[in-house]
Amino acid sequence: MNYSIIIPHKNIPHLLQRCLDSIPRREDVQIIVVDDNSDNNIVDFEIFPGLNDPFVEIIFGKNENGRKGAGYARNLGLERAKGKWLIFADADDFFMPCFNEVLDKYVDDENDIIYFKLTSVYSDTMLPANKHKFSMSILERAQISKQYDVLFEFAPPWGKFIKRCLVEKYEIQFREYFWSNDVLFSVKCGINATTNFIANEIIYCQTIREGSLMYSHNLESLKIRFHSNYESVLFLKKHNKKGRRSMILLAWWNRIYFTNKKVAFFLLPNIIYSCGLNFVLKKIVFEKLKYQKNKFKFF
Repeated sequence: MNYSIIIPHKNIPHLLQRCLDSIPRREDVQIIVVDDNSDNNIVDFEIFPGLNDPFVEIIFGKNENGRKGAGYARNLGLERAKGKWLIFADADDFFMPCFNEVLDKYVDDENDIIYFKLTSVYSDTMLPANKHKFSMSILERAQISKQYDVLFEFAPPWGKFIKRCLVEKYEIQFREYFWSNDVLFSVKCGINATTNFIANEIIYCQTIREGSLMYSHNLESLKIRFHSNYESVLFLKKHNKKGRRSMILLAWWNRIYFTNKKVAFFLLPNIIYSCGLNFVLKKIVFEKLKYQKNKFKFF
C-alpha cells in the first residue's frame, strides 16, 4: 500500500461525501474515515458516506475513556494505516483535480515530508477565500530561503505527504484536544524529518464554513490553543530550534489577555519561561506601540 488518507469526521456527512468524491479510487490508496461519535439526530449511519465503498474503511469512534476530538480520531486512523505515505484531510475540505497525478509522481520520493501548495474557498458558495494565505507565505519563505525551520509554523497536518515510518519510528501522535491537536504532531514530524521538499502542485483546498472549530475562540479554546503551542515551543527549545512558534504562542496569550486578564497573568510565567523575558517585553511594547499608532491613524 502506497498511501493512507486519514479523515476525521463529526456531524457533516454531506461535506464528508464531497471530500471522498475528490479522492481517486486506487488499489494503492487506503482511505480511512474516523467518525468522532457523531450525533444520531444529524447523521444517518445506515447511509454513512463511504459505508458501501470497497476503497473506504470506516471507524466509528465512541470516545471511550474520555478520548475525544479530531486528534483522537486521527490517532485511531494511524493505528489502521498501512501506506508508505500518510495523508490527512479534514472532512469539510477536499482535494484538487491534480491529486491523482501527484500520487503517481511522488510515490517513490525519498524525502521524509513533502509539502504542497494550498488554496481555499467558502464552503457554501465555492468562491475564493484567503484562508490558505498564511500557510502559503510559510512555504514561500522556506522555498526562497532554503531555511526549512520556518516550516515548524505549518501546524496543520494536511497539504503534506508524511512518511509513515517517520511517525512510527518516533512514536508521534496527535494530542487529543478539541483545538490545535495537530501543532505538536507537525512540529515533531518537522524536527525528526531528515529531508523535506516543497512541491509546486496545489493538491488541497481548505474551506471556510460556519460552525467550524477553527473559528471558536472562547476562553476554553484559547487556553487549549495556548497550551498546545506552549508544548511545541518547549519541544523546539529542547532541540535548539526557534522558528516563529514563540510569536504565535504570544499571539494566543494576547487573545487570552483581552478575554480574561486574570487567566492571562496566571499564564505569564509560562510565556516568560518558554520565550524569554527580553522577547516578551519587546513584543508587548511593540504591540502597544502598534495599537497606539493604529488608534492615531483611525482618528
